[in-house]
Amino acid sequence: MLNTVRTIGVITPLVFLTACAVVAPPYSPDVDNIQSLKNATTAHAKVGAFDSHADAKNPYPVPLRANSLKSPVGNSFGAYLADAMTRELQMAGKLSPQSDVEIKATLLENDIDVGVATGAARLSARFIVLRSGSVRYDQVKSAHTQWDSAFAAMIAVPKAREEYPLAVQKLLGELYADPAFIQAIQ
Repeated sequence: MLNTVRTIGVITPLVFLTACAVVAPPYSPDVDNIQSLKNATTAHAKVGAFDSHADAKNPYPVPLRANSLKSPVGNSFGAYLADAMTRELQMAGKLSPQSDVEIKATLLENDIDVGVATGAARLSARFIVLRSGSVRYDQVKSAHTQWDSAFAAMIAVPKAREEYPLAVQKLLGELYADPAFIQAIQ
């Protein structure tokens, strides 16, 4: 009887821990992304609306097995992406709220596969750059990342949570590496 009580006492908290929402970590700007922005010497921009419409490729919250991942910014991962870009522009000295150059985006895909042996994240977004209301850039950028995962959810879910900001860094890195984007914000 005592073993049964102990077993229930151990299993019950684990069940509650495995079926809850976790919050993505705050975005940490990427040094390479910041340098790419710094290299655009005359660039200055403001961050406009970043949308995220929930559908099969872009659910909110993002399912992670029996858990779900929520954004720590706003109520969407579009807001998370906007915050990430704002931080990098600011650290590069390129954020200018009075600029006539505005960057907008729509998050199209935001999928995380926790996996059993390998986890993966796939993100894509449509980025638009406007200068005085006129479109100067309109393209979709995508990023795919992978990491070692595990069968056990208590290992795999926290690892997927940790890897999410790295996928966002890669998506923004793809954008900043596009010469047409850099030209549009200059």
